[in-house]
Amino acid sequence: MKPITKYAINNATNIAYQVVGQGSIDLVFIPGWVSNIDMMWLDYKLSEFLTRLTQFSRLVLFDKRGTGLSDRVNPLCSLDERMDDILSVMDAAKSKKAIFFGHSEGGTIASLFAARYPKRVISLITFGIFAKRKYTVDYPWAPKTEERELFYQTIQKEWGNGKKMGLEIIMPSMANNPEYYDWFASYLRSAAGPRAALALAKMNTETDISDILKSINTPTLILHRTHDIDVNIEEAKYIANRIPNSKFVELKGNDHCFWVGDTNSVIEEMEEFITGIRPIIKIKQFVTTRSKYTKIDIEKTMLNNFQYNLKIEDFAKLCGRSLSVFKRDFNNRFNTTPFKWVKTKRLEYAKELLMESDLNVNQICFESGFINNSHFIKSFKEKFKLPPHQFKSINKNYY
Repeated sequence: MKPITKYAINNATNIAYQVVGQGSIDLVFIPGWVSNIDMMWLDYKLSEFLTRLTQFSRLVLFDKRGTGLSDRVNPLCSLDERMDDILSVMDAAKSKKAIFFGHSEGGTIASLFAARYPKRVISLITFGIFAKRKYTVDYPWAPKTEERELFYQTIQKEWGNGKKMGLEIIMPSMANNPEYYDWFASYLRSAAGPRAALALAKMNTETDISDILKSINTPTLILHRTHDIDVNIEEAKYIANRIPNSKFVELKGNDHCFWVGDTNSVIEEMEEFITGIRPIIKIKQFVTTRSKYTKIDIEKTMLNNFQYNLKIEDFAKLCGRSLSVFKRDFNNRFNTTPFKWVKTKRLEYAKELLMESDLNVNQICFESGFINNSHFIKSFKEKFKLPPHQFKSINKNYY
């Protein structure tokens, strides 16, 4: 089940975050370009990777301002504001000090945070990191101006179109899986609109941390795949050579996204770096063909995802089945229709949140998968004989 989303406030801007796991050490994940922390848990590959991180850490996730579940304000902001957003999340999550894990552009921001706030950073882990996104003679691997301009045009014209956004560059191992392309395109659209995505892309172009690398004194693990097409491995080596207390690990593969390709090697390096013990990975098979999510446990998948605002057709895809097969298998397992089951589970989850969380009724409406507050209140009253406001008040007084 996905974690509850909460909000940290930085000067009236709400930053969405989640905390999951009971590990003894905090791990703050800073995602790349754009993100949606709710949608992360919808993909079996990404959610499995994050879940494995929670086995040895207390994982803190967040969406940067202007993206995902955070306030959709202008994403263009100063680096000071970006740092303050991270501090706000850490304070809200009651994290005094943490290991930082940054992916791509998130690794760049994590490095800057480590340099600026060393007392809040235990150590730093990066994957697919770059120092800057603008070509110079001393940094020849970055895109040239005309390449970035072409990228901007693609965002404006083709945002959220998996076939046009060059996903084969950032996750080539999934290039022959159209269903995964469709999911990732949906993820991009849920993470940001084209205007915000373009603004952040331009902001990334101007980012340059090359001058601060030598001031990072925290232990640093730099992970990079040999044939990463999006960010050249020489960029990681450049960074590793300038951070004094760093360890560079070259991993096999060509995917820029850490949750696809050989994820076991990534987990192994991270866990050993954090705990000092290299894990024995038990490989769990989720997929038996290249383009179908087959043999997926329908009960487990539904229990983990019922609170998302998805159509029945979407649940069928999530379970790796056609709509007709999904309805048949669902009825065989639960002896009811998907619609009735999902509605019941959402109401039961809403009841649980009313009793155990500090969320208000409107927040609980959306958190449990409803999109209309009036419909939620009516449905709740029909099932539990009380409107949610009254139910919450009675149970709060009772306990």
